[in-house]
Amino acid sequence: MASRSEILVFSKELTKTDVRKRMSIPTNKLPHLPQFQGACHAVVLEVEDERGQVWNMRCSIRKRKYLKPVISSSWVAFARSKNLGIGDKIFFYRGLNDEDGPSGVKYKIKVQKATKVFGAIVGYGSPVHAAT
Repeated sequence: MASRSEILVFSKELTKTDVRKRMSIPTNKLPHLPQFQGACHAVVLEVEDERGQVWNMRCSIRKRKYLKPVISSSWVAFARSKNLGIGDKIFFYRGLNDEDGPSGVKYKIKVQKATKVFGAIVGYGSPVHAAT
């Protein structure tokens, strides 16, 4: 469960593209990300995993009309380190710490591995949460 100091931005069942290349973020979640200002179409998000390791993930949007955000840089390394596969779920949280302010927003990511039997997903294990 999320603590009172964080809000769930989105959760997602991972696809082949999410696992192997980049993770797309629902467009309607842009307000929960740092502002992409002017000609800047990329920002670095500091994302903390369940072990407290911080990953600097590059989040970018397209330069034209369709502003679909994606996380690319460091994402594949993160996915590999967690042995993520198609069908696993991730939960992406935004910190609500008043001290952070708009430029110091911190994010957390938690993983829930799918239970797979003979190539079919039959359920999910418990989400992995940060140690308290």
